[in-house]
Amino acid sequence: MKDWFPFTSYDFYSYLACGMVFLFGVDYWYSGGQYLLHEWTVSQGALIVALSYIVGQIIAIPSSMVLEHCLVRSALRAPAILMLSEKQNKTEKFIEKYLIGRHYSPLPKNVISRVYMRAEEETGLSYTALEADVNEIFAPALVNARKTAEIRDRIDFFRNQYSFSRNVSFSAFLVFLLMLDGYFRIGNEDFLAGMIFAFSISFGMLVRFIKFYSCCAAEVLRSYAKQKV
Repeated sequence: MKDWFPFTSYDFYSYLACGMVFLFGVDYWYSGGQYLLHEWTVSQGALIVALSYIVGQIIAIPSSMVLEHCLVRSALRAPAILMLSEKQNKTEKFIEKYLIGRHYSPLPKNVISRVYMRAEEETGLSYTALEADVNEIFAPALVNARKTAEIRDRIDFFRNQYSFSRNVSFSAFLVFLLMLDGYFRIGNEDFLAGMIFAFSISFGMLVRFIKFYSCCAAEVLRSYAKQKV
């Protein structure tokens, strides 16, 4: 971001956008957009931005817990684990082929071998111990990757993008629940349209989250395999 902008790129991508999506959703559910869907004064605009940032910070907590830790790391395999394994399961093949396109599959065998070789040398752990806990590989790999400015910039880009996608996906899903409540409680057709739109945004951004999360892991592991010890 520019020097005059009061937020970093990470703040903007991860907090402001998802907070504003949620606030607009709440306003539409509660009042039909009476409070936010009009021209703002400078002071009102500043207040909305501040509230969006605060709400975005709060939403990031359950977003990380539910989408990143419960869904992507538990219900699915974390990208780093998948990339260092020998094969994909049917769900992973479907996600890569029809939703993501790239970087959600095992790395080439020579790259995996190089990653494990470096990790054994640097951590002193055996192959079996590293295979049991991929974090023992990813942590030093990330440290090494961030030593190179070009790679660090790409990792930061992917991190900004997956944080943004994850938080907006979760925020839009909360809006979907509000629209669902409004539709069944009031029966207004506008809530049905809002419900469909919010769910589409939530699902689309979830797919983008998995993609950029995978791209970030791939960048870290590939750079670890290429760099000299």
